[in-house]
Amino acid sequence: MSFDPTYPHRLTPLPPQTAIANTDFGDLLIKTRVELAELKGACGQIPNPLLLMSPTIIRESVASSNIENINTTLVDVLQWQLFPEAEQRQPDKEVLRYREAMNWGFENMEKYALSSRLITGIQKRLIPDGNGQYRREQNQIANLASRESLYTPPIASDIPSLIGNWENYANTLDESLDPLIRVIICHYQFEAIHPFRDGNGRTGRILMILQLIQQGLLQFPVLYISGYINQRRSDYYQYLLAVTKDQNWHGFIEYMLNGFCAKAMETRDDLKKITVLFEQIKEQIRTENKKVYSSDLVEALFTYPIITPTKLAAELNMHYTTTSRYLTQLAEMGILKDTKFGKHHLFANHQLLKILSKPS
Repeated sequence: MSFDPTYPHRLTPLPPQTAIANTDFGDLLIKTRVELAELKGACGQIPNPLLLMSPTIIRESVASSNIENINTTLVDVLQWQLFPEAEQRQPDKEVLRYREAMNWGFENMEKYALSSRLITGIQKRLIPDGNGQYRREQNQIANLASRESLYTPPIASDIPSLIGNWENYANTLDESLDPLIRVIICHYQFEAIHPFRDGNGRTGRILMILQLIQQGLLQFPVLYISGYINQRRSDYYQYLLAVTKDQNWHGFIEYMLNGFCAKAMETRDDLKKITVLFEQIKEQIRTENKKVYSSDLVEALFTYPIITPTKLAAELNMHYTTTSRYLTQLAEMGILKDTKFGKHHLFANHQLLKILSKPS
């Protein structure tokens, strides 16, 4: 039966019916594996990789949310995260929930594997109102401007069996196909199932990063893949649709391999720059203002690239007046820049923000 975007798609279970071989992607596959291995190795050499995860995950969260037309900036999110959720703008809440979902998935992946329990747990943190439940009614993907139907996902009653098939494929060892290609196949399949009313794209991109970790291709969820997709968004959707309409897997796999390769290289370079900056700032404070220095202070400046005296006081278990004095002195040393945000006084790790805010 030919593809009809207005009719619920009869999604073929995995594995794909089209013949796919590692050799189809030759040098690109090899190069991508090398770049991911080097990124993984770079993370292993960082003394405190979990510390450096925080700013890189925020950047990934912003880009992944931008793909879904949830528009905000890295700086806005870093500012608003300092204040209660009730005061935050909706786009910034959405991005911070993405970070929470990614962190929760990373922490619970070993416990739940790539399973329905993990999927719904991630979704519940992304979209709290949905309670992590699979949709019970039909949904549809349409062009935002023309409202023309582009794709109608499978009927709701098919979701449990399709997710079960996805779980089996994702967790079954198949040495005939490179794990990177399997990750890409699983990403397409999840997006085609479209199991939730909202947040399917973001959930799918979190799962993709976690599957890279499950397959031993990454150690931490630091890969900035959404930056690549966001810059080439129309291509991303066209390649997804080509698989649906024509079983053209090769175009989508090649697109994603190029993204993994480019962003592994970029993320590795950024982590190296962040690590160098961390050591530079630590040494500068230690030599120029020993009374202010502590390892916890320096770590807080990287965990929260934009910070307030109140937040730093909570992190270091100090009095507000002490941390206010510390931050002012660090600004005088050129390590931080002080700025106003409404009625609030903020301090920005401007050198770190420069690394994180460069164009994708």
